[in-house]
Amino acid sequence: MYRSVLRSLLCVALFGTALVTKAGKLERAFDALRIYDYFKARKLFQGQVEQHPAAAWYGLSVIAGRNDNPFHQLDSAYVFLVRADIAFDRADDRERERIGKAGVDQDALNAQRAHIFEVAWDMTRGENTIGAYDRFLNKFGQSPQAGEAELIRDHLAFQEARDADTAEAYRAFVAHYPRSRQIYEARSRLQEALYRESTAAGSIDAYERFIREHPDSPYITNAEDEIYQLSTPHRSVKELHAFIVAYPDNHNVPDAWRALYERYTADLSVSTITEFLRTYPDYPFIQELVQDYKVASLVLYPFRRDGKWGFIDEQGVERIKADYDWVEPFVNGQAIVGRDQHAGTINKMGKEVIPIVYDDVLDLVEGLATVERGGKAGAVDRNGGLAVPLQFGEVGEFNNGLAYASRDGKYGFIDARGNTVIPFDYDLASSFHNGLAVVEKDGLNGVVDTKGELVVPIEYDWIEGFERGVSRVRKGDSFGVLSPFGDLLLEPMYTHVGAFSDGLALVVDKGRCGYADLQGAMAIPLRYDAGEGVATWGEFRNGFAEVLSKGKHGLIDTQGAIVLPIQFLDVGALTGPLAPVKKKAKWGYMDRQRSLKVDFRYDQAWELEHGYARVANNGRTGLVDSTGTEVITPHYKALTDVDHGICTATTEEGTGLVTVKDEVVLPLLYDAVEAVDAEVYKVERNERIAYFRIAERKFIWKEEAFEAPASSE
Repeated sequence: MYRSVLRSLLCVALFGTALVTKAGKLERAFDALRIYDYFKARKLFQGQVEQHPAAAWYGLSVIAGRNDNPFHQLDSAYVFLVRADIAFDRADDRERERIGKAGVDQDALNAQRAHIFEVAWDMTRGENTIGAYDRFLNKFGQSPQAGEAELIRDHLAFQEARDADTAEAYRAFVAHYPRSRQIYEARSRLQEALYRESTAAGSIDAYERFIREHPDSPYITNAEDEIYQLSTPHRSVKELHAFIVAYPDNHNVPDAWRALYERYTADLSVSTITEFLRTYPDYPFIQELVQDYKVASLVLYPFRRDGKWGFIDEQGVERIKADYDWVEPFVNGQAIVGRDQHAGTINKMGKEVIPIVYDDVLDLVEGLATVERGGKAGAVDRNGGLAVPLQFGEVGEFNNGLAYASRDGKYGFIDARGNTVIPFDYDLASSFHNGLAVVEKDGLNGVVDTKGELVVPIEYDWIEGFERGVSRVRKGDSFGVLSPFGDLLLEPMYTHVGAFSDGLALVVDKGRCGYADLQGAMAIPLRYDAGEGVATWGEFRNGFAEVLSKGKHGLIDTQGAIVLPIQFLDVGALTGPLAPVKKKAKWGYMDRQRSLKVDFRYDQAWELEHGYARVANNGRTGLVDSTGTEVITPHYKALTDVDHGICTATTEEGTGLVTVKDEVVLPLLYDAVEAVDAEVYKVERNERIAYFRIAERKFIWKEEAFEAPASSE
């Protein structure tokens, strides 16, 4: 029995010695690692892979992750760490406690992982290439730096595509980086590059081939426009008709027909209209021709009788009976009129065109007018036919055959027949301009093209729209400028960006102002003071802008050159040979050669309009000509700008008309006088109206009681 007990104790001792021996090797490995004896540590760790895999692989990962030894290899460091992770997950509590004494636990593994990610990220940033970021993402896609790596990779890839600026480059970017922030712009630029490259020859054949090969391109209309322009360089009758025959499906055919008609019948005489119809019996706008035939030469003015409105001609003869509650002037052969709280249109024969059954009727645009009835909106054509059913909450102005519309509180876009082209997914929408429209969703704005593709992501607080080719935008309180491709020409970082005029936009930042061009470059640096109201007076007008420096005003041109010295208290616009300038409390006029043509003697001075400028002293207004000569001494209570050699003048007795020589054309006895056209003025007195013809200096029509004295009440 004693021998049996001794044998058992010996086994226990031997087993204990074996544990100590194994634990000692692992500890010696970490001891060697601590004193940078990488050869010994590596050998010991390799020997412990079977007994203590989590600790051994961790140690090997640490060695491979350090760059001060010949075993440094970051990819291997990560592979070893992954193996350590797997082994640690599989280890039981006893093993974890055992290797924990050597410093191997989940925190250590996490720290090593962060170290590998950081070293790999530093190496990637140092190389800063698309390939480097791709490799990083492929190997370390779970790292915290992966998101930034993807952003930088996408930016570099897009910049590479931009530098190449080819359809192939953009197509490759779209295919490889569909989740990138630049995807919207890339798609737009792809379409533009396809169009540009396919039509580089600039020939009719090139544009025809583009239309055949890319029938869904948003640039189809551009190609059709170029075919139209190239086919009709002189817009002659022969060219226009040849174009109509050759390209019957081109969207410019209606314009070509109308242009041909206008060329052929320029005098709008009965004989030429008859000859035109005989030559071109297939003319599609026959009703318009018939109306032109009848009434092309008529000029009609609204008149009132017994509280109802109608129209008279230039001789004061009633042409359309006073049968309406209100009327608007004729535009393009039709006038909007109202009766019994409904609106419609009539032609110059007094015939209803758009039935007077609608709550509201807007002006015709592209042959369509928006109408509303019973809270629903639609559109009618120029002949009054209902083109877009009354089933929308709102219908906007048509542009290139598309208009925004609302339904059930959401906005989308429809065609000229009311078909949905872009789904009703937006909270607000605006009209298309240059093929782009602003849309709003959840309080933020973006831009779509005519296919409904997002050109600009929905991330801005305000987008102006692309009527001028580019668009101002706002993020928070800062303004910038977008190109029609959706890229930022000016980052939204400025206090104010004005509308583009003469190719330049006022830019204000931190109390200073300058001017940016349409490419987003600061053509005129931020070197002037942004005085009070600069957004109103600081924009370019007729090639000149008012600037402020050290409390003094002057004018510069679009090149930034000083035109009028910056030495005045105020300056006005340079709209002719002279500009108003102010010193102390008085105004004068200076010419472009900086010569003072009118000394500082007026309390107020305005810019030249049609060769004359208004001036004022002591509350009285007069007139100077473009040489600075005073042609009307300031003695009128009010005086309008010159129009066709005539001014509307006012004294205490009333209002009338005078010439630029201060000759009275219409006595100053009336309540109001305003021009209807170059020949006729509408005159008001005692809430009655009349029409006065300048050439004959007489009234052609007066409303009843027009001449009666004013009531004493």
